[in-house]
Amino acid sequence: MLNEETPGSFSLWEVLRGTLLGLAVSFLGSALIGAGYYFTSLSESSLPWFAAGLFFFSVLVGACSAASRAGNRGLFHGLGVAVLFFLVSWLLATTVLPSQVMPVSLLQKLILALVAGALGGILGVGFSDQG
Repeated sequence: MLNEETPGSFSLWEVLRGTLLGLAVSFLGSALIGAGYYFTSLSESSLPWFAAGLFFFSVLVGACSAASRAGNRGLFHGLGVAVLFFLVSWLLATTVLPSQVMPVSLLQKLILALVAGALGGILGVGFSDQG
């Protein structure tokens, strides 16, 4: 089973849970940002900054959760969440918005995800009740 791991091992289950949490944060944040733009006079020129911030925050929360629940190997759990989140969000984006993908933009998002995942994983182990 996925829940039966030895202490100190990598938990794929926690990476999946962290990724799902990150995706939920991303969808909720997107709705809130969309409502903010609809009901206020925010300039759409700031949208890329809000989107990048939400992307970073979503991966950070998912990675922190995964590492905290696993209690160890925070960097690996955080990077696992980052890579899986990046792949799922990229697949969703290309399915929903079939447009030309810019390689530079894709690389920037991957780097952003990896930094957020590493930071969240390290912070998550610090918040862990386990050793």
